[in-house]
Amino acid sequence: MKWKDKLNLLLCIISDLQIIHSQELIHRDLHCGNILLQESLSSAYIVDLGLSIHSNIVDKIGPEDIYGVLPYIAPEIFDKRPYTTASDIYSFGIIMWEILYGKSVYYNKEFNQQLQIEICCNNLRPSIIKDTPQCYINLMKECWEKCPEHRPTAEKIYDIFTKWNDDERILLELSSSDNLLKDIENGHDQIYNETKYCSRIYYSTSFILDAVK
Repeated sequence: MKWKDKLNLLLCIISDLQIIHSQELIHRDLHCGNILLQESLSSAYIVDLGLSIHSNIVDKIGPEDIYGVLPYIAPEIFDKRPYTTASDIYSFGIIMWEILYGKSVYYNKEFNQQLQIEICCNNLRPSIIKDTPQCYINLMKECWEKCPEHRPTAEKIYDIFTKWNDDERILLELSSSDNLLKDIENGHDQIYNETKYCSRIYYSTSFILDAVK
């Protein structure tokens, strides 16, 4: 995919998320399986709002109610903090990684309790290949910030992507990585396991650590 097309998909997704957040809703289960693409890859849509919740009642959700796909769940959720629009932004950051590299997020290890601990306690994030466009990496890392208050809003991300689309300098920087990204996609031999990317219930990290002691 050309960078213009990648940016267009990201704009579609963040636009949907901006609309959801403008209604004071939190999606709570944003991941690749809940993004629908047109066959031409010209548009993308966020779907499955079954777990979405209004921000006014989010505090009534128990800390044990953690549900989703592990790599997309914001680390503060595993620390018994409530879902917020910022937790959706963390999930969007993982989707940015997938659109960048053209493959499903992975860590070369099982999606299990050990991975959860490393994400929450050791700030583990998906690996970034050298020479990937720095402007894109910086924004993606902002979405991954451990502190949810430091993550950008959906509105801010939408504005950034819109400006990039009209900035020839930025487009040139992004396009310069096309050959690198193509080699990564062609050399990627990860076997997609659909069951790994299905939402399920998780325990808090403190619960897991207490159980190990």
